[in-house]
Amino acid sequence: MELPVIDLQQLPHLWLSQTGDPTRADWSTIQPYSTLRHTITGKAQKQATIVRLCATPTSLWLCFDAADTDAWATLTQHDDPIYTEEVVELFIAAGEQTPTKYFELEVNPLNVRFDGIIENPDEVRSTMTLDTSWNPQWQSWTRTDPAGWRCVMSIPWRSLGADTGIGSWRLNMYRIDRPRDGSTSEESAWSATLREPADFHIPSRFGRLRVTL
Repeated sequence: MELPVIDLQQLPHLWLSQTGDPTRADWSTIQPYSTLRHTITGKAQKQATIVRLCATPTSLWLCFDAADTDAWATLTQHDDPIYTEEVVELFIAAGEQTPTKYFELEVNPLNVRFDGIIENPDEVRSTMTLDTSWNPQWQSWTRTDPAGWRCVMSIPWRSLGADTGIGSWRLNMYRIDRPRDGSTSEESAWSATLREPADFHIPSRFGRLRVTL
């Protein structure tokens, strides 16, 4: 399965800076958009997730629209293990090559954030490490309604170790839809990791983002 690619032109996107709540902005105008798929098979999920990205001179923006009949979370503290409940996630690293070090940023429906730096030299969990002392300056907003939940992330390029963001990146975007009754969860990815059991930490399967002026 080929790796997906997103090409973004860096634009001011003043419509984002002029609204107090980016979850209420008209994201339907942002193209291209991507549908997250089953992370093992690449097939469609029962509760769809649409992700839109845009780039400004200062930040990378993402909007996740997650269909969900019961969006929930109980964890409320920064860097709580929110990935054990319902969450959307971004893994990202600068450059063209498969990264062995990358940033992990997550948000749950209560707008609780988790961020860390992953060292993953060989895609084996026993050798992977997580550094949660990394606390970058980034923002997120969430909104929940009967149809599901929306999460908007705004991540400054400088928080990702880049001055402008122009150039090539490797990334993947994910969602965990975990029923609160403990029944089978749905793990979704922009670029299917093709690993069973489901595992998001497969950087060789990260897609490509190309940002230009």
